[in-house]
This record gives sequence, structure tokens and C-alpha cells, in this order.
Amino acid sequence: MQSEHHIGKLLASLIICLIPGYAALYLFTTAIPGWYSGLVKPDFVPSDLIVFYAIIVLFCLLGMALYSIWNVGFSDHEVKTALLIFSFNLILLELWFWAFFSMHAVFVAFIGLIIVVAATICTLAEALMTSVRAVFFLVPCLILLLIACYANYLLIVLNPGLPIWGTFA
Repeated sequence: MQSEHHIGKLLASLIICLIPGYAALYLFTTAIPGWYSGLVKPDFVPSDLIVFYAIIVLFCLLGMALYSIWNVGFSDHEVKTALLIFSFNLILLELWFWAFFSMHAVFVAFIGLIIVVAATICTLAEALMTSVRAVFFLVPCLILLLIACYANYLLIVLNPGLPIWGTFA
């Protein structure tokens, strides 16, 4: 059962997701001039500007998915579970940005991104039971995450000299 639309929940959902999104953008943009630009990247990785906007789109989609789930209400066990998995997923995604762009731990980030993809699939499964509308926002997120996961893997392959655990630069 879908409840009414609440502008306060919508704004809160977007803010909850855009704050870590802003932090992710900060980590990404500070890594561009040095470490990230020196990596050998797969041919399909877009320009830094497109990646910048993709990060914004990703976190906006997550905000809309959060709103779609939250707007159903807290009465269902599935809604609470979906929100819990979603929160875990958002934290893991932020940790991926930190591990990849701040610590330069490409392998650790790859493992983390696999877990993020799995958590996104779990969120999708729970969202199917609570808010089908959220699925329309989560599927593009999953596609972006799968592309990022594949790119992360290829960065490991194309840059064999990178330290496994990264650096604290």
C-alpha cells in the first residue's frame, strides 16, 4: 500500500543520499589531478566529467529509491528490512569511494564493490515486496555499480604494480 507523497520525506531522502554523494565527489575530484589520472584505464571508462555527473545521478537515484521505500511507511517488516539493507548499502558505497580514491586500495575497493552490488540486489529484492517504484530507481543504480565493478577489476589487471592494500596518501 503506497501512502501519500510527502515533500519532507522526499527532501530528507535526497539529503540523506546527497551528503555521502558530496563526500564521494570530493574524494573523486581530489584524486583526479594526481593518482587517478596516472592509472591505465579501460577504453570504456568515460571522461572525468562524465564520471562526475554519473556519481551525482547515482546518489540522486539512491535518494529517490530511499524515498520510494520510506514513503510506504514503517508498518511492514519488509519496509524496515529494505531500509536497513539500503542504509548498509549506502555506507558500503561511501566506504568504496574512500578505499578507492583516498586509500588507492584498488583491490580492497573491488571486494567492497562486489559487496555493494550484492547489497543492492538484496535491496532490490526487498523493494519488490514493498515498493515497486523503488525498483525503477535501483535498477539503474545496479547497472552503474556493475559497470564500476567491471572497471575496478580491469584497473587491477591493467595496473599490476598497485599495492593491494593501497596507501594513505
